[in-house]
Amino acid sequence: MKKPSNLIAGILFSLLSACSTQPITTTNATAINTAASVTTVTVDKTLPAPDLYLEKAGKTLKLVRIMEGGVCKNELQGAIGMFSLYANPDDIERIKKKHGSGIFSDFESRITEFSMLTLQQATDQLDFQNESYPSSKQDTQQQLASELTNSFMVLILDDIAKFETETTLTINVKPTSNSIIIFLDGCKTPHGH
Repeated sequence: MKKPSNLIAGILFSLLSACSTQPITTTNATAINTAASVTTVTVDKTLPAPDLYLEKAGKTLKLVRIMEGGVCKNELQGAIGMFSLYANPDDIERIKKKHGSGIFSDFESRITEFSMLTLQQATDQLDFQNESYPSSKQDTQQQLASELTNSFMVLILDDIAKFETETTLTINVKPTSNSIIIFLDGCKTPHGH
């Protein structure tokens, strides 16, 4: 009877291994210079995938994880989306050598926690009933998603700065393009955050 459980374990391991995210690296990446302190480096603008690299304070950050988050402002209104976590590979290696790789589990928990709190703050501040929004529900959704993204990016700056100071790991968290869904007629999130 051990053979079926070994077979199931083997299949599960294969499936889990196939699901791990290993970003593709390329030597053709170019920095986009903007006035922002964090700039996106794109590999191919035609790809729907999130950007694999960012430049921040003279360091290149690599996409290390995509997180899902969703919050409700009330029973009708809320937001859900995907958020990209970037970190500096050199910092990661240095911290691994000094503290071991187990420390990153704590880092991930802290980043997830302050990211979801920031999403809640940004959603709570969002004016879902603004009369200047377009009459089309889809256009309203796009405008609200844009406002939420901008608010999130401003609100998370202090938490990122505090985290970087405490851990010496340079990071950035940003909403993944076009992944934000705004709830206007009933807020449902797939799981609690």
